[in-house]
Amino acid sequence: MARRYDLTGDSQFTWRGGDVSRTENLSDIVFALVLALAAVESVPRSFDELVGLWREALALAVCFALIILIWYTHHHYFRRFGLQDRTVTALNSVLLLLVLAYIFPLKFMAVFVITLFTGGYESASEIEAVLSLDQVKWLYLIYGGFLGVYLVFAALHAHALSRAIPLQLSPRERAFTRSEIEFSAGVVLLTALVVAMAFALPERIAPFSGALFGLTGIVGWLAGMRAEAKARNLEDPAKR
Repeated sequence: MARRYDLTGDSQFTWRGGDVSRTENLSDIVFALVLALAAVESVPRSFDELVGLWREALALAVCFALIILIWYTHHHYFRRFGLQDRTVTALNSVLLLLVLAYIFPLKFMAVFVITLFTGGYESASEIEAVLSLDQVKWLYLIYGGFLGVYLVFAALHAHALSRAIPLQLSPRERAFTRSEIEFSAGVVLLTALVVAMAFALPERIAPFSGALFGLTGIVGWLAGMRAEAKARNLEDPAKR
């Protein structure tokens, strides 16, 4: 039996998605597989190894949170717009491929950072054996490819915006669809800046370029504030 949703929507959108499509079902399977791959770890052979798995658990929590954020955006897109054309199918396929391809690099980074900042490495040579300073910029370049996820989200929302009339999007919905494009573009620019700084800065400073990702929340907040202001302006006849 096909799953159905109550078409009430969220605070900014009326949900147009009806029955969950085969595209969404496939996507949910892929997201579940990615989460399972993130949890893959060898079985501990002693109690000490079992106790030491708390760092792995923290890394898994980080990966889980990031994948769920991507899934949440994906889920809301299909519920809000209900689009199932060739463009959406193609873009969705690219998105799933990117998420699958990057789960192991994501897990590697999460484990390394958590182990580093919780004193899991006993010496500098042990750290160098995992990741040397001269490799950091190349690692950021690998992760720079993850900006493809947000390029896809930007393209998906731009496609939905181009279908605003047949979808009967309200002025508020159009404003918040644009905000999703702006947020995705902001993440892409931040990622590109992180990679550029990793190559431009001295080796000992380059690892800290990743701190710029902390601005992601601010980018999202600014995009949301702009959308809210524009929606109110469009909804208030006196301000037109």
